Amino acid sequence: MPVVHYETMFLLDPNKVAADADGTRNQIHTILERHGGSVVISRPWDYNHKLSYPINKQKKGSYHVVYYTMESTKQAELERDFALQEGLILRQLTLKLDPKWRDLILGVAQEDGGNGFALRGMKDEAAVTTDPAAIGGAEPVAGAPGAGGEEGGPARDGGPPRGPGGPRGPRGPRPEGAEKPA
Repeated sequence: MPVVHYETMFLLDPNKVAADADGTRNQIHTILERHGGSVVISRPWDYNHKLSYPINKQKKGSYHVVYYTMESTKQAELERDFALQEGLILRQLTLKLDPKWRDLILGVAQEDGGNGFALRGMKDEAAVTTDPAAIGGAEPVAGAPGAGGEEGGPARDGGPPRGPGGPRGPRGPRPEGAEKPA
């Protein structure tokens, strides 16, 4: 059976985490180990986060992320066991780590000591800049070839060329011989 690396983000009951954080973490680890999983990294993400909407009458939640290895055939049983932990786990999301990115992801998770470690990494990435002319966002300069405005030239929105009759909205010029509707 193939052994796969997984990442599971848990949304935990904040009252239980506040009362016994180590106990809740150990309970999650016990469930994973019962199904043959081996915990690689386990850490808090954000233990006091305001939720957008209440979940099980909770307005706040505690996020905890766990990276583990396990046989892929046992993942469905594990997910079922997580769902049965109604008092502790409010929600969970499991992702299979791509082998190409596994070492990089685990390295970031292990080295960064603060909460929300991946969020800071995404904000630090350089913004991608795109030439506005490449996506049609630049306005042409008046008087330049193809700038529009002259009779018979292209329309400013890149639509069909304007005819002697002028623009007719987004549909372009009226075909020759067509009468104006009443």
